Amino acid sequence: MALFDDLAWKYHGMCFFNPISNDIIELPDLEEHENYFSSWTFSCSPDSSSSVCIVVGIDFDGCPPDAYIIKVGETSWTFSYLYDPNRYKCFKLTGYNNPIFFKNYIVYLGDKGNLGVLTINESSIPSWEFYGSYFRRRKQKSIQHVYTVEDVDNEGMLVVFLCHQEGEVEVWRYKMNGKVLEREQITSLDNNKTLFVSSGGSYLKICVAQGLGNKIFFPMFHNNNKGVFYCLANRKYFSFDYLDIKAYSSPNIFNLVRPRSCIWTESMND
Repeated sequence: MALFDDLAWKYHGMCFFNPISNDIIELPDLEEHENYFSSWTFSCSPDSSSSVCIVVGIDFDGCPPDAYIIKVGETSWTFSYLYDPNRYKCFKLTGYNNPIFFKNYIVYLGDKGNLGVLTINESSIPSWEFYGSYFRRRKQKSIQHVYTVEDVDNEGMLVVFLCHQEGEVEVWRYKMNGKVLEREQITSLDNNKTLFVSSGGSYLKICVAQGLGNKIFFPMFHNNNKGVFYCLANRKYFSFDYLDIKAYSSPNIFNLVRPRSCIWTESMND
C-alpha cells in the first residue's frame, strides 16, 4: 500500500492506494490545516488483520514540528500543537525522505545530519527527542538529495546522501546506543545486500540474483527510460543494460533524469 494526497478533495484528503489490486482506502479530511505537512508515514498495511495502522504527518520544521495522527478506522484526525521554543531548537527535515517507523516511535533525519525521534503514546500527546551532533556546515551545503531505509539486522537505519551537483554517493549507518547516536560512513552493504531507494519508500534487500549485490537502485533514468543503479565497489552509475558494449556508465548524474514523483513497490509474495 502507498499513501497519497487525494487531490480530488482539494488538498484536504489522504488515501491509501494498492497499485497491484487498485484498492483504495480513504482517510478523513484534514479540516484544520489542509494537507501542507511535508512528511507522512504509517505503521503497517491499513488492511492488516493483526495490527492497527497508525498514520502520522509532521510539519517540515518547527520548535519542534507539529503532528497529525489518526488510526485507520477513526473518523477524525488528532492535531498536536507541539511548539515550545524555550525547550527545543528548530528542527528541520532533510528534503523529502521517508521516515522510519519503529513500534511506537518514528525516526526523522534532520537537515543538519542529526535525528529527531517522535514518540507516540495513546495516553499522552506525542513527544520529541533529538540526538546527534550537526554535520559541519560545508557538508550540510553539499547534500542535494537524501534517502533513508530501515536496517533491520543492525537495529538502525541507513542514509544515502547524494552530494554536490555531481551526485557523489555516501552511505551512512545510524544507530541508537541507549541515548547516544552512533553514526558512521560505510563503503559497502553488509552481506552483499541491495538497496532500492526513493523519496516515498526504500528497501534494503538480501541479494536475490548474481550481480545485484552492493548496488543502489535510484529513481533515475538514462536515455529512453533505461533504469540506473550505482555500484559501491566501482563508484559509478550504470544503466540496467550494463553488460552491453554500449552500456552507459558515469561517475556523475549529469546525463540522468529524475522523475518528479516515484516509489519502489514490492510484492507481498517476494
